[in-house]
Amino acid sequence: MNTQLMIAGYCPVGNYSFEIIYKKYHTFFVHYAEKTMGEELYAEDVVQDVFINLLQQTNYFVSEGAVLKYIYKALYNRCIDFIRHKQIEQHYEEVSGNDFISALNRDGHNTLLTKEFFVIVENRIKGLPPKCKQIFVMKYKNEYSNPEISEKLGLSIRTVENQIYIARNVLREYVDSYLCS
Repeated sequence: MNTQLMIAGYCPVGNYSFEIIYKKYHTFFVHYAEKTMGEELYAEDVVQDVFINLLQQTNYFVSEGAVLKYIYKALYNRCIDFIRHKQIEQHYEEVSGNDFISALNRDGHNTLLTKEFFVIVENRIKGLPPKCKQIFVMKYKNEYSNPEISEKLGLSIRTVENQIYIARNVLREYVDSYLCS
């Protein structure tokens, strides 16, 4: 079956006909992508991406012109997506810079959130079982080592480690649910 019949809609445009179209118009597609994006480096990738996406679909086309129109429109849309993605990346790079962090600290917003978070964590620590809370406070507030805690409380090191593990898991679950909500 020749390429024209495949494109004419008698059967879906298959790999073979897209291969011919790709080879025949490749330089035009790349040039169009470069011109649309203003970015030579990624033009080839965008063209290949459009063709891969096209190969994964089952499309019927009436003529070669219809195929080309479809490909150019898909290229245009992919180029616009690329440009938008680059703009978003630049925005986040600007936002995540030191100016943003210092601006948050200037208006106190970051400080307020930090204080609120630590008050919530403190309340959760207070809700731990008494021995678990005591061991956790000794470990992280008073900065005692596990053997020191073991010696002061008359417990085995393994018990101290288990209690710290339990407390950390309880706090981790609570903090994760707080931060993710």
